[in-house]
Amino acid sequence: MSNKTYEMLWDCQFCGTTKNLGVTHRFCPNCGAPQNPDSRYYPSDEEKVAVEDHKFVGVDVTCPACNQLNGAANEFCQQCGSPLTEGAKAIRLDEQTKEAGGSFESSGSRDLVQEQFDAQMEEIGVKPKTKNDEKSGNNLKVFAIIGVVIALLVGAFAVLNMTESATVYADSHSWDRTVSVEEYSEFTTMNWRDSRPAGDNMSIDLGSCTQRQRSTNRIPDGETCRTVRQDNGDGTFSERQECTTRYREEPVYDDWCRWRGNRWEDAFNRQTSGEGLIPEPYYEDVSLNCEGQKRLGCQRADYSGNYNVNFKGNENRTYTCGFSQEVWAEVPIESVWTIEVRRIDADAGLCNTLERQN
Repeated sequence: MSNKTYEMLWDCQFCGTTKNLGVTHRFCPNCGAPQNPDSRYYPSDEEKVAVEDHKFVGVDVTCPACNQLNGAANEFCQQCGSPLTEGAKAIRLDEQTKEAGGSFESSGSRDLVQEQFDAQMEEIGVKPKTKNDEKSGNNLKVFAIIGVVIALLVGAFAVLNMTESATVYADSHSWDRTVSVEEYSEFTTMNWRDSRPAGDNMSIDLGSCTQRQRSTNRIPDGETCRTVRQDNGDGTFSERQECTTRYREEPVYDDWCRWRGNRWEDAFNRQTSGEGLIPEPYYEDVSLNCEGQKRLGCQRADYSGNYNVNFKGNENRTYTCGFSQEVWAEVPIESVWTIEVRRIDADAGLCNTLERQN
């Protein structure tokens, strides 16, 4: 639906004539007083008058010298000839919305003297704010709170990440090693028919599949429309229709099946650990079934280890850092190092900042 344009209404502040047209009546048809753009308001659906072939050129401007209302296309005042570069633009009313089947009511005549008085009273704190002002104020408070929270989070992050250098010395060594053994075994699992699980010789058990909801489709199901009217600021307002697609949810079903196959699965772990460099780190001996073969019952092993040096600093604070086995074995007891520690928690050392001093 294309935009349609209609005339705003305004009331004469001098003779009291109401419902003058924003474009047709630039002066009061009763007393000839000039239109005050601040007095404009939306008409009801029954009162609105269409503007044919309207060309929008911008928001009206009030002459700073004589207060004459001028169109945005004018560079100089039609009344006194003064330049309009410093002229005040007409204040536009907020958009209004109606749902399908609804109707617009008039936004009502405006008492500009009362509005100015109320604004002054609100400014000095004598009169409570209106609901719209309270809503605007609440929004500002929300934004302010969000800003404060963000600032606090940024500040907290900065504080938490502030570090300082500490001198430490190597106090002791520790290590642990793990042998992780896997066995090639039969297994069963549930999955979708078209999602083959990882493994070998995979197959679906006959008759094991059942229907189960797998997802949901969003199906277009018409439109939800509303009409929005917007003050153009030149004595007119535009109406436009905004529509969004409405959807319904439909379940999608698929086959949920029991799969059978073979794969490597965890069998057991064997761990060893120790303090110091002697005896040297070692793995526990494990006996593997048909090692190196891939058939049911055969086993394979994975070997891993951790090699840590414990450092001590001021106030007996300790820091444990991991190394490769080769570097770990070359760290002398009592050797002096520096490490960056967090100011907020001196027990938290950053091992990647370790530097040897002797």
